Amino acid sequence: MPEKRISPVYLAKEERNSSFTSSIFSSETAAWDAFRQGNESAFIFIYESYFETLFAYGFSIVSDTNLVKDTLQDLFVELRERRRNLGRTDAIKFYLFKCLKRKLIRELTKWRGKREPLEALPMGFQFTLSYEAQLIDRQLSEEKITKLNIAVAGLSPRQREIIYYSFYEGFTYRQIQEMMGLESQQATRNLMYKAMQYLRKCI
Repeated sequence: MPEKRISPVYLAKEERNSSFTSSIFSSETAAWDAFRQGNESAFIFIYESYFETLFAYGFSIVSDTNLVKDTLQDLFVELRERRRNLGRTDAIKFYLFKCLKRKLIRELTKWRGKREPLEALPMGFQFTLSYEAQLIDRQLSEEKITKLNIAVAGLSPRQREIIYYSFYEGFTYRQIQEMMGLESQQATRNLMYKAMQYLRKCI
């Protein structure tokens, strides 16, 4: 099966958007509130800012381009239709990631008629680290990065997922706990520690 890789363009795009330097909105809260109040520019801004990042995330869960795109389009249609009933948020990306993960798992397990944990899904959670990932020291050789990606593949689905949220998306332990349904922040830290300990041993 072809190796799934997150293109550096997603990371570069996200870094630019997160600062809001070129936006008419002063913060994520302001953009979200404007969207909820029916501001079409806010909707377009959110869509364009996060679609590619969300697609990369969705593709890490399931390597089906059409399914991820269709689910993403459905997600934004639903958000647009329900916007006046949505709650407030100061972390749009985190909110959208939660929504997309929930929708993808629902689509993937619909035929079973019950919810399934992410690690029970086909292939679990898959991604490879690029030179742009915060996890990687830019002085690492290509050989060591290859070894690191082999090590990432050896992690459990849950360990790969937590590495992705922390180092690719910059989520806090509280956010990761909520994304993964972990019982406490201590459990979240323990899972991260085990994942990082394994990766350090491999490189």
